[in-house]
Amino acid sequence: MAFSRPRFLRHGVTAGAIGSALCLVMAMSTPGAGASAHSPESNAADSTTAGTFTDLGHTVTALTIMEGAFTTGPHGGDAVYAVVASEQAKLNIADPRTRELIKTIPLPGASGAWGVTVATDGSVYVGTYYNGHLFRYEPDADRLTDLGQAVSGEGYLYSLVPGPDGSVFGGTYPNAHLFSYSPAGGFTDYGRMDPEEDYVRSVAYDADHDTVFAGIGARAGLVRVDLDTGERHDVLPAALDGYAEVYDLDYVGGKLFVKLHPGPDLAVLDPVTGEMQDITVAATGETVPTVPIVSRGTAPLAPDASSVYYTAQDSKLMRYDLPTNTIHDVMVDGEPAVVDGAGIGFGWLPASDDPSRSVLYALSGNYEGRAFTYDPQAGTLERYTLPFAGVPTDLSHLHAGPDGDGKVYTSAYINGDVGVYDPATGEVTQHRRLGQAEGWAWRDGRLYVGTYPAGRLMEYDPTMPWEEDVNPQVLFELQDEEQNRPTALLDVADKLYIGTTPGYGEHGGALTVYDFTTGTHQVHRHVVQDQTISSLAAIGGTLFGGSSVAGGGGTDPIATEAKIFTWDVETGRKTDEFAPIAGAYSINALLAGPDGNLWGLADGTLFILDPETLEVVHQTTIFDGNAGETDGDLILHPDEHVYGHSAARLFRIDQLDKQVSILHEGGTRRLTLDPRGDFYLLHTGDGTNTNRLLQYRPPQDSCTDSDLRDRVYAGDVDSGVPNRYAADGCTINDLIDDDRDWADHGAFVRAVEAVADQLVADDVITDHQRGQLVRAAGTSDVGR
Repeated sequence: MAFSRPRFLRHGVTAGAIGSALCLVMAMSTPGAGASAHSPESNAADSTTAGTFTDLGHTVTALTIMEGAFTTGPHGGDAVYAVVASEQAKLNIADPRTRELIKTIPLPGASGAWGVTVATDGSVYVGTYYNGHLFRYEPDADRLTDLGQAVSGEGYLYSLVPGPDGSVFGGTYPNAHLFSYSPAGGFTDYGRMDPEEDYVRSVAYDADHDTVFAGIGARAGLVRVDLDTGERHDVLPAALDGYAEVYDLDYVGGKLFVKLHPGPDLAVLDPVTGEMQDITVAATGETVPTVPIVSRGTAPLAPDASSVYYTAQDSKLMRYDLPTNTIHDVMVDGEPAVVDGAGIGFGWLPASDDPSRSVLYALSGNYEGRAFTYDPQAGTLERYTLPFAGVPTDLSHLHAGPDGDGKVYTSAYINGDVGVYDPATGEVTQHRRLGQAEGWAWRDGRLYVGTYPAGRLMEYDPTMPWEEDVNPQVLFELQDEEQNRPTALLDVADKLYIGTTPGYGEHGGALTVYDFTTGTHQVHRHVVQDQTISSLAAIGGTLFGGSSVAGGGGTDPIATEAKIFTWDVETGRKTDEFAPIAGAYSINALLAGPDGNLWGLADGTLFILDPETLEVVHQTTIFDGNAGETDGDLILHPDEHVYGHSAARLFRIDQLDKQVSILHEGGTRRLTLDPRGDFYLLHTGDGTNTNRLLQYRPPQDSCTDSDLRDRVYAGDVDSGVPNRYAADGCTINDLIDDDRDWADHGAFVRAVEAVADQLVADDVITDHQRGQLVRAAGTSDVGR
C-alpha cells in the first residue's frame, strides 16, 4: 500500500450498506493458457462507486505565440498581428507604437497558429491547428473570413508566406502537403512533398524564379517546386542530411536562408544550384558552413538592400551582410544588442520621427508578449511589452505524488509555465518557464522533472523560492543523445532511472541512469531496439521497463510489438526482454502491484506478471486500441484498489477479483495521487482542450487496511469462499470480523449467519457459499 492507516474493525454492519459499493464489473471470458482473462461488458460509470469529482478550474493563464506579422491595422495605422494559443484562439491586433491592444478576433475551432503572414494585397493570413483552417483578415474592411481547411485531413498549417498577386503558400502536417491560396482561384493542393515524412514545416517563395521551397521533417529535406512546370527536385545539400527538420525558410536578397533543427543552425543556399554559401563570422574571422540561429527565420530585406537580421544564441541580434556572406553582432552603445528571446515575427515600418526611413520591429519570445524596435541608422534599440491578452493555457501533464509536498503541479503545453494548486488553501501559484513537463518524481523532498524539447532533467526544491535558471536547476539534458522527452522517472537505490523518447525523425529511446551520489549520468540507447522507453517499475533488485514501438515525432514504427525488459539494479545490466501481450503498441504504465506481482497496461489491456517466472498470470481488456506511447497511469490507492487512467478513461481495479469499473470517460488526461488520497486529472470541462484541473475523491473506505486473503476464513478455518469486496471498502473477511472479542461462540456464528444472509440478498455470494461460511464459523474456535 502507498501508506497505511490503522485497521478499523466493524461489527453489525448494516444490511443495506453491503451491496451499495459494488462495482460495474467486466464479465469473465474464457481464460487463456496460464492466465485468466476478462473482456469489457460496459463502459458506463457506476454511480455508487464513482466518488466525488470537483472541477478546480484553470491553473495556468499565459501567452503562447508561435509567430507574428506587421502591417497596417484596421485603425489605419501600423499594427502587429499574433495569435494567442488557447482553446478558443484569438487573433490579437496591437499598435506597436502606442503599445495598445486594438482588438481581438476569435478564430472559430482553432487552438493556435504556427503561421501568420501578410499577402501582397495587405491581407493578413493565419494558418491554424488543430483544425487546419486558413483565415483571411482584411484590415481595410475589418473583416475576418474562415476559408476552411486548406487540405482535407490536414490538422496543422505551417509557415505561411506571401506569393504573387495576393496569394499565400503554406505547408501541412501530418501528410506533408504544400498548398496555396489566392482570392481569385481559391486553394491549390500541390500534393505530398515527401512520401514518408510527415511535416512541411517551412515554405519560401522565390519570386525571381517563380519557385517554392518546402522544408521537410522529421528527417530534413528541401524540395524545390517549379510553379510553371510542376517539376520537383530535392535540393538539400548532403552536408545537411543529418538534421531532423528544415524548420524555417526565407528567400531574401537572392539567397535561401535555411534554419535547421536540432541545433538550431542557419545555412545559406544558392536557390538555383542548391550550393551552400560559406559564412564568415566577423567577430573571429573564421569561415563556417552554418551558424547558430534561434529566431523563426529572418527579417525581410533591410532598406539598405544588403542586410538580413535575425536573433541568435543568448537572444543576440545579428546582421547577415549579403554581398560578403558575413555575420555581425549588432552593437548598441558599444555592446551587443540583446533582446528578450527568439525573434518570432519581423517587419520594417516607418520611423516615428522620420517616415522616409524604416526601422525594424519584431516580436521576441513566445511567452511574454515582448517586442523590440531597432533603428539601424540611429543605432538604437528599444525593448517593450505589447498588451496581448493572456488566456487559460492547455495543460500537458501534472503530478502530486503520495510522497510529495501536498501540492499539485501542472505543466502548460508548449508554454512550459507551471501552475501549482495547493489543496490546503485552494490557491494556485504560477511559475514561469520550467519547460513542458513529460515525467516527474519526488526524492527527499525535491521534485525531479523531465522536460521537452531538450530532454532536460530539472531539480526543484520547494522549500526555496522559485527562481528561473536557479531553482529549478538543470542537471543535464539529453538532446545531444537524440532524446527529447523524459517520460518515465523512477527513484531506486540512490539512482534515478529515466525512460525517454527519441528526437524527431529518430528511432530508439534510452534508459538514462542518474547517480544522486556522484551527480553523473549514463545513457543506454536502444535498450529495446528501435523502441521508446515508456514506463518503469521496480520489484526487489530488478527494474522493469515497458517499451513502445513508437519512434520520435514524424516516424513510423520499425518494431512490431512492445516489450518488457528487466534490468539488474546492482550490476547495471539488462537481463531479459520479452513481449507480455502479443502485438501491443505500447506498455505505457507499470506498477509494483499490491500482490507482489508486476501490473501493467499494454494499450487497453491490463496484465499481471509474476516477477519471478515472468509469466502473465492475469489479463483484462479494458478498452480496444491503443492510446499512444505515454498515455497510461496505474496507481495503488490507500483503499487497496488500483486506479488507472488511459485513453480518457478513469478506472478502478479490484485487486481481489481483478474486476474493473469505469469511473469516468471522456475529456480527461493523466492521473496523479496526492498524500491525502485524492486523485487529480487534466480535463476539458465544457470545452475541447485539457486546460482545467479535476479532483477525484474516491468513496470513503470504512475498512482501512482490509483483510485481503484470497479466501474467507473463520478463525483458522478456510471456508473455501473467495474473498471479495462487499460494501464501503470492506471485504467479506472484514465483515466476518473473527478477530473481535466475542462473548461466546454462538454469538459469532449468529453474526456470521446474519452477514451471510445479507451477502446473499445483495448477490455478493450464492446460497451454497452462505452454507460454506456458516459451516466454517461453526467449526471454528472463535468465541470458545
